[in-house]
Amino acid sequence: MRWLVALLLALAQPGYADPLVFEGRIEASERAVLSSRLNGVVAEILFNGGERVSAGQPLIRLDPTDAALALEISEARLAASRARYDGATRRTARQEEMHERGITTDSTLGAARTEMAMVEAELALAEAERRRAVLDLERVVIRAPISGLISPPSVSIGAFLEAEAAPPLATIVAFDPAVAAYRAPYAERLDSLEATGSRTVVELLERIRVRLRLPGDRVYPGEATPHAASAEVDAETGTVTVWAKFPNPDALLRSGMIVTVLSDIHGAEAEQ
Repeated sequence: MRWLVALLLALAQPGYADPLVFEGRIEASERAVLSSRLNGVVAEILFNGGERVSAGQPLIRLDPTDAALALEISEARLAASRARYDGATRRTARQEEMHERGITTDSTLGAARTEMAMVEAELALAEAERRRAVLDLERVVIRAPISGLISPPSVSIGAFLEAEAAPPLATIVAFDPAVAAYRAPYAERLDSLEATGSRTVVELLERIRVRLRLPGDRVYPGEATPHAASAEVDAETGTVTVWAKFPNPDALLRSGMIVTVLSDIHGAEAEQ
């Protein structure tokens, strides 16, 4: 990462005390769309929007009538399949015994075995259908896929949702950690990490410290180390986008916020 080398060299110049300054923007570390995987009518909405939600928290309940009925039907079919399986098992065992005694023919035994295989497949299908029905009944409750701040709901009670065509029901934005994205110059002429005494890019990254200045000149209480950079250099600006994660337990940093990024080198004074 040559821009990192350039940054460290600049910071290592004698008398250099001020950090490099960049304009940055806060981004969500994770974003999820709330959706339904089941057709159904919205019976209850359990959030207003703007509040924090936790992963797995119930947010919307659909009318469970159809899903509950489907489960009852699948259980009845499973019971019938098990009964047929038990009967086929007894008949096949009897034919096996009679065949060993020479009482029945190979074709009769073969037919019994074929019936047994078909009944086994039918039972496996009935068991799978019941598992699917149980899963659908669980999906009547739509839960938060991640923790974060949730937007207002985009549906209302009584709305019919189609799993394949329903619009997003809400958006959840993870707020802790928050990600600061900023553009830094990429020094094309510097190609050696040895200039900073760092043996690897990982070691180089570990030495960079990034702080934030919020609107109103308030310095955010915390610092971070860059964890990623864009793979390509912007042809017009000669910069790469850099990302750094900041702890944000109080959700002070919000997605879209413009911040000033202050970047310096940890322990630089000791090397000067």
